[in-house]
Amino acid sequence: MVLRAVAVEGYGVVYVSASRERVVFASRPPDSTMCPACKDVLRKPRRAPCGHALCATCARESIAQSGTCAVCRRAATEEDYVADEALMLEISNLRAHCPYAWRRDDASADGSATLDHRGFGDRCCGAIVRFADLARHAEECDFKIVICGLAERDAGRRLTGTCAAECARRALEGHREECAYAARGCANAGCDWVGSAMYARDHADVCEHKPVACRHGCRATMTNADAVARHEEICPVKEVLCGVVDEADADEHTRCCPAMMKRNALARHRQEMCEYARTVACSDCQTLVSERSALRHKQVCVKIRRACTAGCGALVSAADMKQHLELTCPSVELLCEFHEVGCVFRCSRDDMARHYETSTAAHVKLLLRASAEIREVSETMAKDVEKVVRDEEGLNESDRVERDAVLRALRAEEERMLQDMKTLRENEADALKRGELYAQALEKALEDQAETYDAAIAEVREEILAVRGEFETYKSQASFELNELRQAMSSAQIALSEVSARAATITRDGGILDEHKLAIEEEIKHDREHALGELEKATRQIRFEIEDASAEHARKILSLRDDIRMVLNSRIR
Repeated sequence: MVLRAVAVEGYGVVYVSASRERVVFASRPPDSTMCPACKDVLRKPRRAPCGHALCATCARESIAQSGTCAVCRRAATEEDYVADEALMLEISNLRAHCPYAWRRDDASADGSATLDHRGFGDRCCGAIVRFADLARHAEECDFKIVICGLAERDAGRRLTGTCAAECARRALEGHREECAYAARGCANAGCDWVGSAMYARDHADVCEHKPVACRHGCRATMTNADAVARHEEICPVKEVLCGVVDEADADEHTRCCPAMMKRNALARHRQEMCEYARTVACSDCQTLVSERSALRHKQVCVKIRRACTAGCGALVSAADMKQHLELTCPSVELLCEFHEVGCVFRCSRDDMARHYETSTAAHVKLLLRASAEIREVSETMAKDVEKVVRDEEGLNESDRVERDAVLRALRAEEERMLQDMKTLRENEADALKRGELYAQALEKALEDQAETYDAAIAEVREEILAVRGEFETYKSQASFELNELRQAMSSAQIALSEVSARAATITRDGGILDEHKLAIEEEIKHDREHALGELEKATRQIRFEIEDASAEHARKILSLRDDIRMVLNSRIR
């Protein structure tokens, strides 16, 4: 390792230290600062007792090899070498070029560096500083080579790459502005994507906020789907349907204008050309109707005046036509007002007055004839009434006796049915009371054993509650069946009432014609037999159901008693 003198064209000679990296002295260092062993500026100078100064490394190597001074070969040990602070201060005051005064020579075959003195302050650093300050200056130098180090980013993806580009510190900011790893936001308004510049263009191609040109060719651009939807509603060149509705047209297929045009021409179309939107006033009723419906409206307008349908020549609106024909039209043919008594004359309203004048005598004769016919009918009806009265008075005693017997039998049967219903209610109440008393007695008996058999009593109580529920169910069923029986009794009573009413009718209207008397008596007899049969059937059914209910109730109570005893016995054992 030797301090090399390098001639720089146009600048002079500089001295490059071989033992130090990127250290170039601006002038030749004094011999007192040179190591006699390595021929380079001393590194950590150590002075031997003989007075010679060596680098700390060179001193250790000489002692290790020969145990003597490398200059005078006098014996010395490592402890004999001491640090020379004065010499170190002299070395610190040497002047050296900044390490970043050098740049790589691209023209050199071995890629060596050269002192770029022409680029001092522009391409490289031209500072010459004390050797002691060289390291600090190199760390702070604006021409220090640094790595960009920007991280690779792409929103939504995890990336680990970084920019490895090298540049001078002073150029770092400019590099990062153009670096492919520099963070960039999406250029589309409303998009919050952030990523490296290298991905910005790819994102812009797929960004949902990317401006979209109007598909109708109006040159408008939208930045999102909502804006596109809103623009569709206002785009001036979009083809739209006129759609004006003709209220006078009831056909769903033809009542809307089918014309298609650009939106910016819609207003003019509706104002100047659309027969659905343009309106005219009816000259008769002043109603506004569309131009296309004007002719059809004329045909149905209720205010338009048309010739009378009866041919009188008058002009009458459709709304007044009926009233005109019924009250004033002179050409309407009318039937004579005396048609009910036999006049068949028919003529126009104008000729009817003349008919009344010329046919007065004929009308009087018709009225007299009608009066005679009415009198004859009245006399016939009076005779019929008199005959009915005589028939009523002629009702014989045997019929009355038979009627009274029927009524008495019906009343007796009704009383018997009422008594049966009363007995049924008493039996029902008694059965319910006995069941409740027995359930209370059983519950009390179980409660008396509660101190000794708590667990057993609790289970028995649950079973009693279940049995009581069954009993309540039975009671509800019995009540339902009793209601059905009551309804049957009500039906029977209604039948009795009908028979009684019929009998009363017979009593009140005894004057029935002879030819119907036998038929009515037969019907009364049949109704009486049917009613008695129904009453007897209902009574038997009620008795059977009461007996069945009582027996079923007794069986349930006995079964309940046996179950409770069995449970108690099993718990006592």
